[in-house]
Amino acid sequence: MNTLLSRRYFLQLLAASAATPLTGCSHSTASSRAGEHWITAQGKHSAQFGLGDIQSAETAHNFATGFRGHGVCSNPVAAHKVVMTSRRPGLTAVEVDLLSGAQKTFDSPPGLHMQGHSVYSADGQFLFTAESEYASGEGKIVVRDSNSFTVTDIMPSYGIGPHEIKLMPDGHTLVIANGGLLTHPESGRKVLNLDNMDSSLTYIDTRTSELVAQHRVDEAKASIRHLDVAADGSVAFAMQIQRQAMNSNQLVPLAGVHKPGNEIRLLNAPEGLLNALNDYMGSVVVDSATRLAAFTSPRGDMAVFWHLDDLSLQGYHKFHDVCGLALNSTASHFVLSNSVGQIRQIETRTLKEDRQRRLHFPHMAWDNHMLSVSLKS
Repeated sequence: MNTLLSRRYFLQLLAASAATPLTGCSHSTASSRAGEHWITAQGKHSAQFGLGDIQSAETAHNFATGFRGHGVCSNPVAAHKVVMTSRRPGLTAVEVDLLSGAQKTFDSPPGLHMQGHSVYSADGQFLFTAESEYASGEGKIVVRDSNSFTVTDIMPSYGIGPHEIKLMPDGHTLVIANGGLLTHPESGRKVLNLDNMDSSLTYIDTRTSELVAQHRVDEAKASIRHLDVAADGSVAFAMQIQRQAMNSNQLVPLAGVHKPGNEIRLLNAPEGLLNALNDYMGSVVVDSATRLAAFTSPRGDMAVFWHLDDLSLQGYHKFHDVCGLALNSTASHFVLSNSVGQIRQIETRTLKEDRQRRLHFPHMAWDNHMLSVSLKS
């Protein structure tokens, strides 16, 4: 029996997924909020969970949300509007206005749950969210109006467990890290399909919902989880190995690069370094100017850097439980964060740490991802 719920069925239930506005109080004037902000989910327990905002590398503020967040994205035409999606498999996301402090929450449509990441359309009018069906486990890209967060369409992700999604430079192609991992809110983060997981790097046309291209790596137990896109369309992606499901102890590359029209190329590292990464890459960020791709491994306590074109290993930086990663507004530094409120900055051209830029906010616990947002006065 076909257990897939039809797109028409979902669209008949739009009212159930309408956004719920929350009253927010302005905590500062618009002029005082101008400048660069580093945005990240934060918190280690429910009373602390929120959207963390580090402003001008001096102060840190928490917009309390009541749920643990994961990925963050900002509206390309209204940068002060930031969306944080709940950690998979969650049900809720929130838009925070960095200028006013106002919040709007919205939930998954009936029968779906979120997978951790969202991205706006190029014109800022729509929000694409990676989600999955309860019944079948099939990945979906839910399209919402970015003002009301009403669902306008539901597209297939052409895989299981879509996680990070990004818009390609053409403005209409979406690249999806289909992690291949089946989860369910009732069983938390337990993977339910280790025997037959199927991960892929997938491209779809948001105008037609059609599959453009799909690529896989050779190791079936490597889950493609996170990615970033360079200005020329090169995609750097990070993987997490499901070691308990493998038949050998062979080390597997944890990162790769895909360029349109070509096959995937994996990023290699010396055995000692690869072993230290402990089968896990978290965030990935690309600097198009230097052609460097930065990756973080919280399990390996390390950030690692490769060149996008010749695929050479450029260096690494040890940092306890590092996962959050962003490129600052001037592209002069990679910004790294960890779970005990620490921030470090690595120069993009030399890959040396600027130790004078170290920050520590002991009352904060930065989560997996980070985003640099610049606000005008």
